[in-house]
Amino acid sequence: MADFQPDSILLISYFEGNISDPATKADIEAYIASCKAPEVVQACMEAAWNNTSHLKSDKATDSDWQQFRRLAGIEAKRRTMYPQLAAAAVLLVLIIAAGGWFFKPQHKEKALVWQTITAAPGAPHQLQLPDGSQVTIFPGSSISYVKTFNTTVREIRLSGRAFFNITSAAERPFLVTAGKYTTQVLGTSFEVDDRQSLTVSLLSGKVRLLDNHGQPLTDLQPNQQAIIDKQAGSFHLTTIEANVVTAWTSGQLSFDQEKLNTVCTDLQQWYKTQIRIEKKELLQKRITAEFKQLPLQTVMGILSQTAGFRYRQEKDTIVIY
Repeated sequence: MADFQPDSILLISYFEGNISDPATKADIEAYIASCKAPEVVQACMEAAWNNTSHLKSDKATDSDWQQFRRLAGIEAKRRTMYPQLAAAAVLLVLIIAAGGWFFKPQHKEKALVWQTITAAPGAPHQLQLPDGSQVTIFPGSSISYVKTFNTTVREIRLSGRAFFNITSAAERPFLVTAGKYTTQVLGTSFEVDDRQSLTVSLLSGKVRLLDNHGQPLTDLQPNQQAIIDKQAGSFHLTTIEANVVTAWTSGQLSFDQEKLNTVCTDLQQWYKTQIRIEKKELLQKRITAEFKQLPLQTVMGILSQTAGFRYRQEKDTIVIY
């Protein structure tokens, strides 16, 4: 399967010897051999070794571990995978098999259960993850994670916009996936917005942006923002005031020369209402404003006066003209 891309839980399950379906095993092995996401694969291999240490027999010796580390490139403490990765993966599975665990009676694999949290309209939703990390979800946006989130690899799937303040744990990589792109966290606070173009904004620490093949695109420094054109696959970096960009986490909508179309996108999610701009020339109108805990009608009144437009209410839709 050309587009097959296993998640970290499936990879760890494979390295632990839990995948019994031949087709699935073949797809995973082809994915490993392609070296599309070497950093994630290596982290999953290390996690599988640690998870199964109590199940290995005496045949799994220290020299086996050292050979595994050498083939996988772990000894160098790098996050670059060598071509021998596939051989290291096979060695790991064989070592586990030597302990007799791989040939245990097969049991039906449990389907991964993703828990989804969606922020209601009107205010950001504050959430503490099982590892102690803090997430603030923009109204109307959602995140998903599995119950085993804090055991090996910490993986989040994002739909919309959220701000993360991550608890540092180098042995458990933290990944935020939005569409085809993944933000690899190195102990930090940052925002990911996947509603129109994908933007990653860094407040503190360091993050790395990975493409859909798991290859690094760029590293971000504090007060930098990466803006990705999801259709073209291109990106550029810009300097921002991160505390302004993330002001919404404290209940304040803040816009600094934002296009009216972008402002309306935020207002639609925040207040759960439809807003339609009739005059095309207004789409590029730039807005600078701040609103905190104000009714939507008050917000629209202020915007109409400062931006020079009129609006009307049509059932559940606000029409700007």
